[in-house]
Amino acid sequence: MLTELVDFLGSLHPLIVHLPIGIVLLTLAIDVFIRNKNNSVHRVITMGWFFTFFSGLLASFFGWLLGDNGYYFESQISIHRWSGIAFVSLSFIVWILRYINFRFSKPFNRSINLITMLLLMITGHFGGEMTHGQNYLLENLPYVEKEISVVKLSESERSKADSLMVYEDLIHPVLEEKCMACHNQNQAYGGLNMTAFESMIKGGNSGAGIQKGNPYKSLIYKRVSFPQDHLKFMPPAGVPLSYDQVATLEWWIDNGAKKQMPVTLARKDPKIQRLLELQYGLDLREKTYLETLILASPTLDQLKSIEEKKYIWRFLNPEQSFLDLKFTKNQIKTKDLLNIQQIKKNVIWLNLVDCMLNDGHLSFLSDFPNLTRLKIQKNPSVTSKGIKALKNLENLSELNLYGTSVNNTALMTLGQIQSLKKLFLWNTRITPKAIADFRAQHPEIEVVSGL
Repeated sequence: MLTELVDFLGSLHPLIVHLPIGIVLLTLAIDVFIRNKNNSVHRVITMGWFFTFFSGLLASFFGWLLGDNGYYFESQISIHRWSGIAFVSLSFIVWILRYINFRFSKPFNRSINLITMLLLMITGHFGGEMTHGQNYLLENLPYVEKEISVVKLSESERSKADSLMVYEDLIHPVLEEKCMACHNQNQAYGGLNMTAFESMIKGGNSGAGIQKGNPYKSLIYKRVSFPQDHLKFMPPAGVPLSYDQVATLEWWIDNGAKKQMPVTLARKDPKIQRLLELQYGLDLREKTYLETLILASPTLDQLKSIEEKKYIWRFLNPEQSFLDLKFTKNQIKTKDLLNIQQIKKNVIWLNLVDCMLNDGHLSFLSDFPNLTRLKIQKNPSVTSKGIKALKNLENLSELNLYGTSVNNTALMTLGQIQSLKKLFLWNTRITPKAIADFRAQHPEIEVVSGL
């Protein structure tokens, strides 16, 4: 009960503290600008100093209670506290001297007024720094270019979105820029040190900084999401956290606030995924195999030799390393397949349509590591036996068997190709029932079996 009463009385300090400021400024204005002072004016000035002292004493008392909560830097509160006490003491002395009609010489009176204004400025300045941050008086000077704080990712970081961590790459840089000037090892404002992950989670004098799984009980989140006119809004000065940064912090805490949480976890939440993509310029889509593949381009000599051997080709990517290869003659031979072995890593799409391809030929395609699309339709000599050679194609996503002689046994092999996403079985010897069963067993594969 006593603690709550002390906290309540301390909270009255911001309300009371403006009274002595206004009263003393009015008193000094009367003293300076009214030149012909009669007894009534002197009595008004004396009363002004009394009310300055009395209201200042109340403000000091409430301020002392407020300062004992451990929320403020000792270096700042010490100067603010003792300069305030000096101001109240001076006000009391001046009031007593005027009350006993002590005659002030002009130089002495000017010195008293100057010292009063100086103490008032020092007290107010350090009080303002405690509530609004360092250099708050200078931040809004006109005609001074202000640097807006924006935490960004580099081009190299954006290109490696799959390796980014939420805390280390997105949240920590924001906290470092906006919070750690006041919450570090040397100056742990409110007992909170945010330089280390563990100490940030632990929090300070007011409680846990981060309560994993509950952002609304996490003091750090609460302080940065308060309205900006709230007494405990953070950061007190400078550019506050943006809506996107606060939302990212909330999502991170809500999902366990782990130090090693990958950014790709945002794929489970379309809203936060879109927010991160816009805020940081990230591409968080689930990447296909080809989007993660880096290959050296084939040489000009290799491409020229293929071109002369019955093939046509085109590049599928700007780096000119992915090839779409098509056989152009009516009959393919073993040597034609051997000829493309030199560029097998670069062959992404392969078209061997209607070229008298047979089961024996398919064995030469079993070790094309990056082949994702294979068209071998209209080759009646291709059977289920030859299809077995394709089960080692780990990245094959599309296979066209239209017009081949494969039967139901081919489905056993095709079901073992984990990467397969689309399969053309129109005009083959596979029965409709077998196709229906295959679809039920492999719903992730789109099977085209006819019009």
